Amino acid sequence: MNAKHSGAFLLLTAVGLSLTACGRGSAPQAQAEASAEVAVATATIKTGTISEAVSVTGELTAYNDTVVATKLGGKIVEIRVREGDRVAQGQVIAVQDQTDLRVQLRQAEAAVRAAEANLQQAETAARVQPDQVEAQIQTAKAALLAAQARLRALQTGARPQERQQAEQAVRAARANYELARANYERAQRLYEQGAIPKQQLDSARTAYEAAQAQLRQAEEALSLVQEGPRKEDIEAAEQAVRQAEEAYRQALLGRSQIELAQQRVAAARAALAQAKAQYALLKQQLDDTVIRAPFDGVVADRFVDIGSMAGQGTPVARIVKLDRLYFEAVLPETLLSEVRVGMPVTVKVDAFPNRAFRGTVEAIYPATADQARNLRLRISLANPADLPLKTGLFARGEITLRTYTNVPLTPKVALLEKGGITRVFVVEDGKARARTLKVRATNTEVVYAEGVKSGEVVVTRGQDLLSDGQPVRIIDSGN
Repeated sequence: MNAKHSGAFLLLTAVGLSLTACGRGSAPQAQAEASAEVAVATATIKTGTISEAVSVTGELTAYNDTVVATKLGGKIVEIRVREGDRVAQGQVIAVQDQTDLRVQLRQAEAAVRAAEANLQQAETAARVQPDQVEAQIQTAKAALLAAQARLRALQTGARPQERQQAEQAVRAARANYELARANYERAQRLYEQGAIPKQQLDSARTAYEAAQAQLRQAEEALSLVQEGPRKEDIEAAEQAVRQAEEAYRQALLGRSQIELAQQRVAAARAALAQAKAQYALLKQQLDDTVIRAPFDGVVADRFVDIGSMAGQGTPVARIVKLDRLYFEAVLPETLLSEVRVGMPVTVKVDAFPNRAFRGTVEAIYPATADQARNLRLRISLANPADLPLKTGLFARGEITLRTYTNVPLTPKVALLEKGGITRVFVVEDGKARARTLKVRATNTEVVYAEGVKSGEVVVTRGQDLLSDGQPVRIIDSGN
């Protein structure tokens, strides 16, 4: 508005105010006052886009904000970060003293190797022992049969058939002797290699000696057949049968050693598993002395220094991930039907007054927040690459409820509000016409309201002096 128009407007405003202050005048004066032109400023309603929004506030918080602590007690020997440092997931933050754990780990490793050797020996013995036991049983059984045959031969006297049997018994005893000697020699080699216990070697020796005795007995029996039985020979044969029976019974008991060998294998396996578990535990504890960042972020605080004695659970550093932040806001229950998850939010913070950040309604909590039945919602936003936003900053958000496009936008300064009714004065043919509006959306400068159209001219200054149908004189069109 130029100075000339501004002065005229002020003069007319003063005249209007003085006429109002004079009290009631005559009817001609009132008519003259009604017909007097009022100087006004106007603006043309234009078409545009406007969004309807609701304001919310809250404090920025990081999704990942963690205090990293020690798992074990021990001295801090390394610190590799300071406040403000960026860290990557898995990056070493601090290291505790590992001396004692490394010694224990070497001991545990040696125990694992010893347990593996014991298991291998027990498995080898378990594989070999069944064959040895069966060989001993067969040898003892053959010796018993031979002793029984010799006794019968002595008791019945020698006959050609008996002579043949005695000779066959000698041959059988000799074969058994050769088998027992081979088994004993094999057992000696296995024992020297550490593959079988001494008990099995002793069993093989017993079987060998029994076969040797059997062979002598068979040879003596043949000699008796050839010479003829004597009383003392029969008694000796009976004693030999009893000895052979005992040897056979002892050989049968050897089968129980097979089960014991399997039990020794199971025990060796359990011992190996226990040794491995102890080794794994110590290795994990050694790994736990290296404190690492749980995710990509920034060191917000550091709580220890080199040389500090840290107990189990002692805080080491606070790591904050700033790439995504959120804040919780309170929403009146009347807007619950308007706000939905996924709606865009324009966020501003006092630290950057000229910068807007894009956010999103991420969640609406299912329960009311207070006795006023307000609801809480969570608004998330991505922090730009330079990470300007920090936790704890106060944030203001504008949730866009809906957007109107190609609608008439009326300047806010044109509105008159009284008794809950919103009006404007539209200039038509040089006169002010009152219009009642129904406001649909508003922002800081304009409103979208039903009751006016694009292209119409509304009064933006001086409207409080107007009445419906009053002539106006436009001194500032303000296009």
